[in-house]
Parts: sequence; structure tokens; C-alpha cells
Amino acid sequence: MRILKIIIFLFTAVAIGQNVQLTNAEQALFVKDVTNKANSLKTLSSDFTQTKHIQLMENKAVSKGKLYYKAPNILKWEYSSPYDYKIIFRDNQLHINDDGDKSVTSLRSNKLMEKLIGLISGSVNGKLVNDHENFDVSFSKEGKFVTALIVPKDSSVKQMFHEIIMVFDNENILYSVRLMEDGGDYTHIEFKNIRINTPLDPSVFEN
Repeated sequence: MRILKIIIFLFTAVAIGQNVQLTNAEQALFVKDVTNKANSLKTLSSDFTQTKHIQLMENKAVSKGKLYYKAPNILKWEYSSPYDYKIIFRDNQLHINDDGDKSVTSLRSNKLMEKLIGLISGSVNGKLVNDHENFDVSFSKEGKFVTALIVPKDSSVKQMFHEIIMVFDNENILYSVRLMEDGGDYTHIEFKNIRINTPLDPSVFEN
């Protein structure tokens, strides 16, 4: 359960106003461009601000940190505020460093966890918008932003992640992600200072 709570804690996005559905031609061009960017993505790093929204709580929990990604599926969330906390997905293992308290959990025997890790990587690199085997996807736009509304087909994933909303900027680069839970709770993460295909020191992905 601890692992599932950690993953649920990781995602979100920016609330946007009235959207207009993309035409078939616009959708095809958007998906093609995002897919091309995803296929050419080798590394990604970004600052993020994360806000956890819980309906029964008046105050919101806000955290800040850095995200690091290396293709095809090495991912690190490094929280720096209000606490020091690191989460690394690497080699089918979950590495946690809670202010010096380290632990490693194997994910090989857990099919649900395998799907969730794929969901996380697909959200970061953009490939989720083209994963029609596992998700129903629809697209809309407002101003310079394009929104992908993603609904899991797998019932076990859908119980935790009712909807996933990915927002892309005018260059079709991921701006934010919202992971909606049943009941209306969600986590909001906005990405800033995104750096694509810049060298990352291997030590970044050490626990």
C-alpha cells in the first residue's frame, strides 16, 4: 500500500476553462508531433510544483522539487521542499530515500505496479496519448494549450486513477498532468524550466 500511495501522490495538472474539441486533422497532427518528440526523447529534466487537493481538508499540501527522466523508463522525483525525499524507478525497482532512510522494493512480480510505472513514464515522455490499447483518449484545446483526457481501460488502474489529464503548451511539450481520484481528490503538478536531451550525470539516478 505504501508504494501505491506514493504513486497516487505523484500526479496532477492545471485546471483550465471551456475547451473546444480538436478536429480529426488537428488531432492527427498533434499526436504525430507528440509521438515524434517522445521517440526522440533521450533525457528530460524539469522543476515542478506539486499541490495535493483533498476535499475534506481546507489546506493544500504544496511540495517542490526536480524531475529527471532517461529513456526508456528511468525516472526520478526529487523533492526539496518542504522535506528531502527522493523516489527513483529503475531496473524494475522502486528506490526511496526519505531524508537518508533508504529502501528498495522489487516490482517484477506485481503486474499492477508494472502498469502504473508504464503510466508514469508515458505521462512524462508523452507516449500516453498514443497508447490506445490501455487508454481511451480525447483531445481539446483552449488558447495555446492542448488537453488530452485519458481514461484507463484496466479496471484495477481505473479504481485509483479515474482520469488523467495531460496539458501541452504551444510547442506540444508537456506543461502539466492531473491525476483524478474517485471522489474528486487530485494532485496537481506543474512543470517549469524543462530541459530536453541535455546530458545528465549518471549520479543523478543514484539513490
